[in-house]
Amino acid sequence: MRATRRLDLSAVERALRDVQRRFTELSKHFTEPRDPFTDEVLQNVLEGYALIDDYVARGIDLFDLQQLNLMLEINATVLCGSDPERRVEFAQHLIATEVHFFNNVEGGIKDLYNWYCSYGSDSVWKRAAGVYVRILSKPQLFIEGNNRTGSLIVSYLLMRAGLPPFVLTLDNAEGYFNPSSVIRNSAKHGVKALYELPKIKKKYAAFLEAQSPDPEKFFLGEAATPAYREVR
Repeated sequence: MRATRRLDLSAVERALRDVQRRFTELSKHFTEPRDPFTDEVLQNVLEGYALIDDYVARGIDLFDLQQLNLMLEINATVLCGSDPERRVEFAQHLIATEVHFFNNVEGGIKDLYNWYCSYGSDSVWKRAAGVYVRILSKPQLFIEGNNRTGSLIVSYLLMRAGLPPFVLTLDNAEGYFNPSSVIRNSAKHGVKALYELPKIKKKYAAFLEAQSPDPEKFFLGEAATPAYREVR
């Protein structure tokens, strides 16, 4: 059983806060306007990193048919955190998201799962990039929070392969947001998608690999052996 590295959440927070402090300046170079990077957004994303760190440490396979619903928890976390009162406030939205997630024929979890299973021989970079493209392109996997949730799922896939997570930094913010705008304005299906999406996936995979940080940057010093078990 391969030992896993645990995330250094303090290092992740420092990187995100650097981006938050300069977000107005950085956003001048974005091709589309972005919502403010508030403390609430940042805290929810941090909770999302803690969640995927837990998934990886416990050996959870998000693309196991019995575990697909755990992606909904990642999305709920980036939208409203883990606070019970916020979950009650978001209850109707979370229910609608679950229906959308499972029942959307063109862009729901069945589409993502089938794509993932079809590209098992791809490198981890291409597979992670392809998952991000499938989540973010139209119709999107979730009602809201697709960028943040998609990036966390990308990080989960990288960490499962022993690689550092994707974390937004001052150096990669423009390279992340501008391609994401292209992806979310692209359709999953149709003739155009047949030649457009593979090119987008290839470019995004190259971006992920090129910006991958020092392996020690976002990990704690000691590795832990995962306790493999299913989560119901």
